[in-house]
Amino acid sequence: MNHRPASILLAAGIVLISPPAAFAHAGPGTPVASRYTATVTTHPTAVQVKVVDGDRQLWLKAPPALTVLVLGFAGEPYLRFDADGIAINERSPTTYLNRARPVEPPVTAGLHEQPLWRTVSRDHSYRWHEDRLHALAVTARKPHPGPIGPWTIPLRLNGRAAAIHGTLEYRQPPSPLWIWPLPVALACLAAGLRLRNPRLDQALTTVLTLVALAATVTGHLGQNLHGRPGLAAAQLGWLGFAVSFALLMIALVRRPRWRTLAALASATYALAVGLTLLAVLRDGTTLTALPQAIDRATAITAITAAAATLAVVLTGTTTRTKAAP
Repeated sequence: MNHRPASILLAAGIVLISPPAAFAHAGPGTPVASRYTATVTTHPTAVQVKVVDGDRQLWLKAPPALTVLVLGFAGEPYLRFDADGIAINERSPTTYLNRARPVEPPVTAGLHEQPLWRTVSRDHSYRWHEDRLHALAVTARKPHPGPIGPWTIPLRLNGRAAAIHGTLEYRQPPSPLWIWPLPVALACLAAGLRLRNPRLDQALTTVLTLVALAATVTGHLGQNLHGRPGLAAAQLGWLGFAVSFALLMIALVRRPRWRTLAALASATYALAVGLTLLAVLRDGTTLTALPQAIDRATAITAITAAAATLAVVLTGTTTRTKAAP
């Protein structure tokens, strides 16, 4: 019985669902790499401060007994941390201009307007998109590796003036030599496929599937163990799913009847993970829990193994069955 049509249909379904599901915990637009890195140099000792996602977001945690006001672009009250949680001033122009996708502030928003507070969290830590971290990147038209300049976020702690200070740095892109495994592997694969050897195709399918699964799990490991700044239960759930999926595919690829199906499913999922991590081959700073070299090796390995596996399965002889004479 030939399982190729059913296998191809299932693999196509996985292609459609894998890209959004590969790292669904992170949400749309969550970066995996950045060209700029913002670093906190000084901040009030009474609060905890961290930069998240390179230069995009700022995280702040304040003790419940302390009232912290984060001031906006014009010095107006923007965010408030107190015993009741965190609130945002809906009459602050910064509330609308400081979003990932800025919108025009309403006419009721202004520097001298009485604050209108809306509670956004009952917790005592909060993370928000902060344009002041990377404002200097707009002026650095031809940045050179290294520091670009300082940034400041003004605060008020129980009415006393304070501030968070930091610097913005440009990181040089990685070497284009990181992509060399892809053309080399595909050239070697093309030579092997010309032999039309079923045993060789089966061995290649098994090995490439295992490599693709290893890259998939490694990619999930880096993304799901990267705190922003902490870990969510969904992140550990997706990591568990990736490990379970890999174990299932390893069991199936060892069975001749299911080898093609397991190879196609593994390749399509690895391709989704590799494309999700593609930015680590372009930007200077990777934003995962793994070292930068492992991130880049994972991305190119996932894409290469996925492409090679699909080539072997769709053009090789592993799915062809012949009746014995």
